[in-house]
Amino acid sequence: MNILEVFWTNVHYQAEEKGVTFTALMGGNTTGAKNKTANITLKKVQEIAEILGIDDYASLFEQVEEETWMN
Repeated sequence: MNILEVFWTNVHYQAEEKGVTFTALMGGNTTGAKNKTANITLKKVQEIAEILGIDDYASLFEQVEEETWMN
């Protein structure tokens, strides 16, 4: 899994857990985020983390085994 997939997988999980829509995270450009292919800037990472209420946004780049967080 590449770094964008790891990031977007974590964002998908956090957004679903917190009831945040991709429109709220990305404005109107949600296709790349939903497909886990959208390139992002560090500024956008920070904005997404703030919306999701995540203090340490480095955690969005940590690969987690699916079975760990899906159970």
